[in-house]
Amino acid sequence: MERICLRGDAVLHDFILTHRSDILGVCLDELRSKYPDRRDGDLLDDIPAFVDEVIAALSSAASGEDTNPGVIGPTTAASHGTLRKKQGFDLSRLVHDFGLVCDAITTTAIRYDERPSPREFQILNRYIDTGIALAVESFSEESRADERLERAKDLGELAHEIRNAVSNALAGFELIRQGRTAANGMTADVVQRALSRIGTLVADTIAAARAVNGVPARRAWVSLGPLITELADGGVTERGIRIRVEVEEGLLIDADEHLLVSALSNLLQNAIKFTQENESITLRASSVQDAISIEVEDRCGGLAGGSIEDLFHPFVQKNSDRRGVGLGLGIARRAIEAHGGTLHVRNLPGIGCVFGILIPRTTRVLDK
Repeated sequence: MERICLRGDAVLHDFILTHRSDILGVCLDELRSKYPDRRDGDLLDDIPAFVDEVIAALSSAASGEDTNPGVIGPTTAASHGTLRKKQGFDLSRLVHDFGLVCDAITTTAIRYDERPSPREFQILNRYIDTGIALAVESFSEESRADERLERAKDLGELAHEIRNAVSNALAGFELIRQGRTAANGMTADVVQRALSRIGTLVADTIAAARAVNGVPARRAWVSLGPLITELADGGVTERGIRIRVEVEEGLLIDADEHLLVSALSNLLQNAIKFTQENESITLRASSVQDAISIEVEDRCGGLAGGSIEDLFHPFVQKNSDRRGVGLGLGIARRAIEAHGGTLHVRNLPGIGCVFGILIPRTTRVLDK
């Protein structure tokens, strides 16, 4: 039997079809207010095609052809999610796009005093929900692809850095082995620095792997005075750089010593690398209200322009000295965050900068 379509089943379909340009205009105005510097075509992206899919779905439902209204193919919603990720939109804005379509249809219908049936609104909402799910999945997949590419790049750069250090160590050792240079001369210093660099890179990689994989910090009570003094004494300084230690007496911290040492070592090496000749670096620690504060203050001359947050991204360096791969600060931040703490930077224009660590005091009872 041929199904007779009731007028009430097609009110919303007919309305959207007639006022499609008005609805898209509402969407565009809202997007322009959020992103005034973007082109209209980039702002709307696949939204017009999605509205057309809504029209087609409502038409199928009204004619009785669609037995499961609201289920759509991935073409429009999925491609919209992928493109929004490439355009640099965040996930909340992607979800907002679909809510914007629904709001634009509703507000425009109210303006023209249309009264769609509850069933049509149900179909519209189910269609919007399915579109969001498909778009979010494609957005997330694109994010995962970016992360895989970035990890591959990180590993390649890390392997290159380790290979360079190994080559330096082998070259220096071969000269010593052949007796062409003294075992306690400058060549030996080259070997020592290369081996130290390899050890640091390996330790950093282990610390980063623990943090990325969510391995919890293995806490124990650590005396900060001896720990920081040992780090300062072991710091390989050059160019007349001095390291000063200012630690509150008897200061204890409940922390994973391996992760804490990894973080502080990276901050110290970063300070040594960028501090100017014949200047000093200060390591200080104190109790601040309900937290432990640790600071590494250098004399790098102050930070250049750009976002301070960029310092914590792998392979980003804010100095003309390009030694190293720039992994240390990101690793240090993850190590501190594993303790529930924070790592921040304070710029001292024309002087240097201060990397500050705040780790909340624990309520755990001190081991006897």
